[in-house]
Amino acid sequence: MTGLPIGGTLLALAGLTLFGTLIGLAVATPVFLICSPVIVPASLAIAFAVTAFLSSGLVGLTGLTSLSWFARYLRMATEEVPGQLEEARKRVHDAAGYVGQKTKEVGQEIQRKAQETKP
Repeated sequence: MTGLPIGGTLLALAGLTLFGTLIGLAVATPVFLICSPVIVPASLAIAFAVTAFLSSGLVGLTGLTSLSWFARYLRMATEEVPGQLEEARKRVHDAAGYVGQKTKEVGQEIQRKAQETKP
């Protein structure tokens, strides 16, 4: 029930707007025809200026987004570095222990072979 008065009012406002637009177009058409050598280049210049302004804004927004992504990437990389350094330190320690053990085994093997070759 409440939709009918609201819808009717909006439909009436739409009709009045259409009627006003048609009257305005009928009044302005002769002015546009007389002034078209000025209006067309001016409207093109305004359109180009708006396009340039919007593209400039989009390029700036893209640049800021790229810098934000790069800063976040660097922040994540610096947060992961201590863990990676600790892991690398453990690997070096394990490798050094392995090399030491292998050196000891090779030395014992050389001593054993030297003992066997003595008459």
